[in-house]
Amino acid sequence: MNRSAYLFVAIHLFLTACGTSKTYFTAAIKRSVEASNQKLDKIQFYADRDIVLQREMEKEDTKVYSGKVNIENGHYVNTIILKKNTRGVCTVVTNNTVRISFEQGNNKFLSFGETKNSNPEDPYRILATKWVDDYGIVSYEGIEYHIQPDGTDASLMIKTKFYNKLIREEREMKGRKVAKK
Repeated sequence: MNRSAYLFVAIHLFLTACGTSKTYFTAAIKRSVEASNQKLDKIQFYADRDIVLQREMEKEDTKVYSGKVNIENGHYVNTIILKKNTRGVCTVVTNNTVRISFEQGNNKFLSFGETKNSNPEDPYRILATKWVDDYGIVSYEGIEYHIQPDGTDASLMIKTKFYNKLIREEREMKGRKVAKK
């Protein structure tokens, strides 16, 4: 291959790497969306990584509507898996949090928002009602689940093209005439 072919390939790889299709949802983006009178429930959200919710169950409680029941070390464990890039919709908005539903049904949502000491450019992260060691505890379907450690830093993403469209508001100046005296 000649030099120009290498250059073409290098530029193509660079542009492909830079052109990610999703961007993190932040407090600054939320403010931009609200300032442009867009509704958050019209935006498609995505999880940036797998989130695994688990809870131990009594044998009598093994009838499960979401997820799967396994027996681990003689204990019944209910597991719900949210895969990376799963689509979700915003169902509730408060000042610093959003509830995102990744499946139909009552109380089937996860809360994301600003964490303590975050700045407006930090992504909205999954929020737990309390923490026990490395496990965040969330309520899902009205039942407490532990977020497995790999999912405790999960964040929300939106499509980059939506955000780019939002921040590129253009208008053309009409010009002015000199006033006649």
